Amino acid sequence: MVLRPAELESLEVALLGVLCLGLPPSRAAGDDTFRVDHVTAVAEALQNGQDPNANLESDGVRVRPAFSLRLREAITTLIAKEVLIRQEAGMPAAAGGYEVGLLIDMVTPDEHPVVLDRFLAQECMEKLFRIPAVYPFLMGQYTRSGEFWQKARAEGYGQ
Repeated sequence: MVLRPAELESLEVALLGVLCLGLPPSRAAGDDTFRVDHVTAVAEALQNGQDPNANLESDGVRVRPAFSLRLREAITTLIAKEVLIRQEAGMPAAAGGYEVGLLIDMVTPDEHPVVLDRFLAQECMEKLFRIPAVYPFLMGQYTRSGEFWQKARAEGYGQ
């Protein structure tokens, strides 16, 4: 069965779009605002015309428990649709990728699944980019991501 973003819930679109961004692992970047749950929480709120902090705790970083539960449910649904698979606990985070010599996020499968349908994820990312309120946030994350990777390479990473 071929799925399109229009057939998904807004949280599913936000999650798949965020997983497709290729952000660095938050531990490697030393910044929890790169966490998939954080970026998805903000993207989904903006996608729905809400305040960007609607799904976040008062610190502006941690996600609210209710959002975390909804995110886990969305992951379970996308697994059932064969769009995602759970990742073994203790494995490197998929979105930032595993690269030797780089500190990586060690995650639980419920928090950071592996995307099987990369085409659908790409479509979801493009859908998010077409939303005027979401675009600057995601591009900001992407730009910061580029700055992180530039700095990592300048410090000898990948040489």
